[in-house]
Amino acid sequence: VRAILLLLSDDYVRSTSEDARKGGVVALAACGIGLKKAKENSHPKVLECRDLILASVVHACQDHSQRVRYYATESLFNVVKVIPTLAVQHFFILFEILRSLYADVEVDVRSGAELLDKKLKEVIVGAINSGSFSADSCVPIFARFVYMRNKATKRLTLTWLQEMNEKLIGTPVLEFLHLFLSGIFAMIADPNISIRQ
Repeated sequence: VRAILLLLSDDYVRSTSEDARKGGVVALAACGIGLKKAKENSHPKVLECRDLILASVVHACQDHSQRVRYYATESLFNVVKVIPTLAVQHFFILFEILRSLYADVEVDVRSGAELLDKKLKEVIVGAINSGSFSADSCVPIFARFVYMRNKATKRLTLTWLQEMNEKLIGTPVLEFLHLFLSGIFAMIADPNISIRQ
């Protein structure tokens, strides 16, 4: 299995042919679906295969071709959906990629990013509520993004803070309010209506 994944990653996802790169990310997502039944305490090689799938699909999300980025975003959605523990383990990398896709110049990629965003929120909120991930680990990171100039990043960050405030058990977000409150006040005064809303 590892040899097949390396072939897909090296010869397809990193190919000079756009069609090969698209096919490579779709095939990697299919492999992820095939590995979904493997238990978390599986052989280390299985876990390594999952990480290889994620790394290759994340790489494709940064492709110069809009079509490849779209297929990679869709594939990343499928990987997160079938192996949610990968999303929890690699949340910070996934959030960075999501920020990039959310601000993409292509509408199709942004649409795919919105679906990925919903799924990632669902997985992370569920993990925090079940105790397998901590709000303390991620909420302070969002505080940094509230102060960035990129409007798409600000909007994305606000949706995450809102989701966590509404759906997390208890009120862990309020503990960090002091970190991003002035950034939120600055957004209320922002000339961009989509930020103010």
